Amino acid sequence: MNDRIIICPNDYKTSLLKTNSFNSDLESIKYYTKKEFLDNYYFSYDYKAIYYLMKKYNYDIDVCIKYLDSLYTIDVSKTYNSKKIEFLRNLKIELNNNDLLYYNNSFKDYIDGKEIVVSNYYDLDLYMEEVLNYKVTFPDSKISSSVYEFKSMEDEVNYVCLEIIKLLKQGVSINNIFLCNVSEEYYYTLNNLFSYYKIPINIPFKRSIIGNSLVKDYLENGNLDLESNNPVLKKLVSVLNKLVYVNRDDEYYKKILIHELKNTYYDNKELDKAVTIKDLTYPFSDSDYVFVLGFNQDVLPKMERDDSFISDSIKCELSMYDTNYINNRKKKCLVYLLSNINNLYLSYKLQSPFNSYYPSYLINELNLEVIKDYKFNYNYSNYYNKILLGEKLDDYYVYGVKDDVLELLNNHYTIPYNTYDNSFKGINHDHYLTNLDYPLKLSYTSLNAYNECKFKYYIKYVLKLDQFSDSFSSFVGSLYHKILSLYKHPGFDFLVEFNKYLEKRELNFKEKVLLLRIKQDILDFLDVLKKQDLITAYDNSYYEKLFEVDLSCDVSVKFIGYIDKIMYYKKIEDIYFSIIDYKSGNIDTHIEPMKYGLHMQLPVYLYLIHYSKVFNNPIFTGIYYQNILFDYPKYDLVNSNKYLERYYLNGYSTDDVSVLELFDSTYNDSELIKSMKYSDEKGFSRFSKIISNDTLYEMVKFTKKHIEEKRDEIISGDFSINPKIYNLENVSCKYCTYRDLCFSKEGDKVYLDKVDDLSFLGGE
Repeated sequence: MNDRIIICPNDYKTSLLKTNSFNSDLESIKYYTKKEFLDNYYFSYDYKAIYYLMKKYNYDIDVCIKYLDSLYTIDVSKTYNSKKIEFLRNLKIELNNNDLLYYNNSFKDYIDGKEIVVSNYYDLDLYMEEVLNYKVTFPDSKISSSVYEFKSMEDEVNYVCLEIIKLLKQGVSINNIFLCNVSEEYYYTLNNLFSYYKIPINIPFKRSIIGNSLVKDYLENGNLDLESNNPVLKKLVSVLNKLVYVNRDDEYYKKILIHELKNTYYDNKELDKAVTIKDLTYPFSDSDYVFVLGFNQDVLPKMERDDSFISDSIKCELSMYDTNYINNRKKKCLVYLLSNINNLYLSYKLQSPFNSYYPSYLINELNLEVIKDYKFNYNYSNYYNKILLGEKLDDYYVYGVKDDVLELLNNHYTIPYNTYDNSFKGINHDHYLTNLDYPLKLSYTSLNAYNECKFKYYIKYVLKLDQFSDSFSSFVGSLYHKILSLYKHPGFDFLVEFNKYLEKRELNFKEKVLLLRIKQDILDFLDVLKKQDLITAYDNSYYEKLFEVDLSCDVSVKFIGYIDKIMYYKKIEDIYFSIIDYKSGNIDTHIEPMKYGLHMQLPVYLYLIHYSKVFNNPIFTGIYYQNILFDYPKYDLVNSNKYLERYYLNGYSTDDVSVLELFDSTYNDSELIKSMKYSDEKGFSRFSKIISNDTLYEMVKFTKKHIEEKRDEIISGDFSINPKIYNLENVSCKYCTYRDLCFSKEGDKVYLDKVDDLSFLGGE
């Protein structure tokens, strides 16, 4: 065992170490996977090489990886007849010249004289066999097992469940039961049926982290909370570390980042005692029971086609096996692996929900017995039997198909057939709290979703079905926010920042044309802002500032929010401030619906400033929206005062004139705030939107109470379907992307009367 190198999959290594856990000689063994050996024997690469190829040749990421993985056997000292291989040779030389391929120069000396053992790898190409002095061969083998045929995937999985129950009743350990040849197509059906029969199973679901809230926040805003308890944080940081040598401002950086995030997955929590899914190459023991599903044509064995980049006609130049040899070897390998399983169960289906299938040609070739009349047992799951009854009733009423199973189940069960209850039935509270991302982060956006409809929050923030979308509109919105957060920085150069931002996205012709107009709109807006700055004494600003308020109770909770712009003025110990939020489209400044938790964005911003303690002695001036992104103005509008009025601040101001005049020196007939007019004789005009300090205090107090109430409801798991109808308008479902999921009915709707004033706040 001394000085031995074992090349094997990680599963085999783990099994070997468990079997020989007390063998001291194992300490002198070095294990490599096939990929690890290739990287050490030939070369390895990282994202620097991929980035180089993308940037220089504009290759797709997958193409870059395909080219790089094809370079192992390329000898740069040779000249090849094939143009494709010569292309790869020149590419390898170029990458070497730029130090983008990493060589372990001592590895060949290290393995010299050592015994190399290859285990459980049956797909080595010719060049690897030559390097390892090992030939993949298989002895003549036979399979004696029968094969079960099923009409559907559901029937096939149901058969597996029933056979597993038999084994468990016979005393077989569940850890000795395995499923093989299980593609992702099976996962949904496996998960359902095994749960119906209460059979624990470890299904290797691959859930990409790209939809996680922390990842989405980073992609959208560049924000990374390094103190977060979110388990995805470590994975995200690991991905970012891989790309540390890639220029973050380059357009290819985001492509590589998104590709890597899509291929980075959540960790699956495995049960200690459960049925497990394994590859057929796993080293099964004689006491294991193995169910091989999907013994179908083009699945087992999976045949290769001569359509790879390096085709059969040129493989001889690189010591590679042709497709015919590989396919013959695959067939022999499959027969060999199946013949070595002591307790083997074979099955195939004729249909899945989306495809039709044929039995594998090997069934006839090996003369295997096919059993088509498996007798299903209906004694183990009342829950599944009721579901099956519903399916059989569908077949009867829709297609006129009636079988013995329908009569059997219909005599034993009464189900609410042809009825539907869309109400939210609740969730396992312990499971819900265990799987929350901590700290639980609430914001105006999530609070508004919850207030519009609790089920909307559940879909978006608990189930996280809201996938990241890199749309042009979101791209433009982020462009505006980026420029507006930088324009006051010393040395700000609009063209430099504008063009740098455009590098983040590939634009089509239509988008490029639109950006010509958008570019001018931003320049016009910056000119307006400079003129507005001359009106106000507020000479300090925060842009895109993050605010946090700790709302922890039984669990860790934070209320967070980014405020687009805060203008403030310091006067001794006091700080006078105004909040400005950029908005596209029509602006509705009515905050009266906050009585029902609606239209609370500006009150929430006041709450964040008050309770985050960012200012000492803050004195309120105003809370406003400011328009960005307009339709093309008519010629007569461009040459009138109304063209500038569209940039006026739209919202609520203090009724304290001594404070207001610091912010807006033109408050008598404002050139900054929409509808603001004041005279000493008449006071504020009836169109001016003003708030007293008493009302402001009550508004913040109301907002605090409301946020804490909704926090408690969210933690309790209250996600009922309750869309709001405010003043006879459905404000919840109109733009909801999930309205096809809830099947809301009239009884779910909550009707709210219009609110005309803020008297519900109380106070003076």
